[in-house]
Amino acid sequence: MLYDVFICHASEDKEDFVLPLANELRKSHLEVWYDDFTLTVGDSLRESIDKGLAKSRFGVVVLSPSFFRKKWPSRELNGLVAREMTEPRDLILPIWHHVSQADVVKYSPPLADRRAVNSKLGIKAVCTELLRKLRPQGSPLIVARDELLNFGLNPPVVTDEWWLDVIEASNRIPDWGMIPPENSTWGRWTFPLPESTADPTDRGLRLAWTAMQMTWEKAAGEQPITQITRPEVVHDFIASQPGLGEACHRFPRVLANYAPQLTIRGLSGPFDHEFDQLLASSVRRSARSTSGSGLTSTGSPPLCDEEIALRHPSFGDYEPDSIACHFVQGELWGPSPKFYEIFDYLIWFMSSDSSWLPATVHAFLLDGMRQWNQWLGSKTDESDPQIKEFQMALLKSPSFKSFKLTRRLRSGLESWVEASLHAMRLTDHPSSIVDNFLDDGFIESFFAERQRRSKR
Repeated sequence: MLYDVFICHASEDKEDFVLPLANELRKSHLEVWYDDFTLTVGDSLRESIDKGLAKSRFGVVVLSPSFFRKKWPSRELNGLVAREMTEPRDLILPIWHHVSQADVVKYSPPLADRRAVNSKLGIKAVCTELLRKLRPQGSPLIVARDELLNFGLNPPVVTDEWWLDVIEASNRIPDWGMIPPENSTWGRWTFPLPESTADPTDRGLRLAWTAMQMTWEKAAGEQPITQITRPEVVHDFIASQPGLGEACHRFPRVLANYAPQLTIRGLSGPFDHEFDQLLASSVRRSARSTSGSGLTSTGSPPLCDEEIALRHPSFGDYEPDSIACHFVQGELWGPSPKFYEIFDYLIWFMSSDSSWLPATVHAFLLDGMRQWNQWLGSKTDESDPQIKEFQMALLKSPSFKSFKLTRRLRSGLESWVEASLHAMRLTDHPSSIVDNFLDDGFIESFFAERQRRSKR
């Protein structure tokens, strides 16, 4: 634990001045080493005080007649003086409490030469004066800490090593179209940070939003929050993360990639207005454009952008496979919204967990998964021999007619489905999912698409 300030005082001054001052400093969100706040039953008084002296950024020394008479406060002051002799800064902040300059000169001439604040100004005025030193204006770390406090977070003091992680993370690159070093880029549920400039306030705000974003990124992976998460859970998650709601309102296009289910009418919650505006601007832009990000079945440009197509009454006239692909993978040219394997998403569409999707949207996306036909991919499962056997049988069979779904191969498919359900924490029975998978013609479509590609 690190502290902003250690209060060195005589016990006689506790009730009338030191305790009210300590409380006022805590109201300003400072970590204060003060015996009433810090010591618990069984603590060693000497060890705790020594730790407070060593771990505090500054030492407030309440000089009073009682202070001058007692040895223990003088010992604490000597510890602060020793630190000043080894650290390149002034860390002792004197307060004159019922003493004059002559009294201080008599006790310690060097202390009398140091600028002090007089307790007769009142607790609030003394606190304000101390804050000018404890929180110097223009410090990016102080700006960052204050911003986090505004969002209800309680970050450690700015000398804590936690801030080094934040500073390092603030320099991560957005991962636009390259293969960067591991841990140097942002992941899912991260948004553009405030611009980095030489201005201390701008730097501080960037650090604060970096710290919050680190929290969102971690929490979204642990829960997890993905495209298949129920909308009400996504909204609760956004509301639970300080600053995330503000980022989502500011960057609705990014939100639409991480949580495309929220773009569906009736599921948008507090983001209805932003998604309506995003759709309207997208429709206007598409109307002016002679080409789009994809073509419709008629070869004409689409009516809106892909990330908002689920909100359009005709899905922007896109082909289903285009929107299914976007639902799974997004199109940020940066952090990938994809959390599961493509096969997992397909199984989710066939599970009871997807029942909250509107029927027309569900049918459109399931048809898109069939047309997109990327559920097998190029990788085979090395961990389960039966799964691998089923996958290899598909890859090696020249046509649907030559492929025979034996009992063993079906067992491999069921194992694959079971592994997928487990990965998504779903409880559907694998056998019923396999029945739907076969009835919906996914194996036929696999061979049909492969034949079309070979002809092209």
